[in-house]
Amino acid sequence: MANQPLVADVSYDSGVYSSSLSANIHAQRNAVYQLLTAYNSLNTFSRLIYKSQLLSNGNLLINIRHCFFIICFDKRLTLSLNVSTSAVIAHVVPEHSDFKSGLLKWQLSDSQAGTFIRFSGKLAPDFWVPPIIGPILIKNKLRSEATYSFKQLEHLSQANNDPQKKAP
Repeated sequence: MANQPLVADVSYDSGVYSSSLSANIHAQRNAVYQLLTAYNSLNTFSRLIYKSQLLSNGNLLINIRHCFFIICFDKRLTLSLNVSTSAVIAHVVPEHSDFKSGLLKWQLSDSQAGTFIRFSGKLAPDFWVPPIIGPILIKNKLRSEATYSFKQLEHLSQANNDPQKKAP
C-alpha cells in the first residue's frame, strides 16, 4: 500500500460492531471499483467470504465462514445495494440474514497514490457471541481481515491493469 498506512478503527458497543477503515492504495480507482462490484467473486479479496452471489432481485447474498480456534461458524448476510460510480452502499436485509441490522459503505476517490478507499460499517449479529472474549476476537479479526482485503484489492487491481500479466 502507499506510504500512508491503513487506518483502522473497530469498536463494539451494545451488540453493534462498528468499523471505519481507510487507505491510499497504488491502483486505479476503476480497477478497484470493478473488483468491489464483481459480486459473484468477492472471495478473491476476502478470506471471510467463501461465496457471494447477486440474486435475481438485485440483493447480494454473502456466505461467511470463520473459525476461532476449533469453533467455526457459517453465517449469511443479505444486502440491499445502492451503487454509484464512487460508492457501494449496502443495507442488511435482516429477514434473510444472520444479522439484525447493518450498513456497509465503500467510498472510492482518486488520490496521488492511485485510489483512496474509505470503508465504514455497522453490523449487529443476530446470533450468540460469547461475552467478553467474543467481541475482542471479532474486533481483532475484523481489523486483520480489513488489512488483508485492502492489500488484496491493491494487488488484484494492479494485476488486472498490467498488460504483461494478462493472458495473450
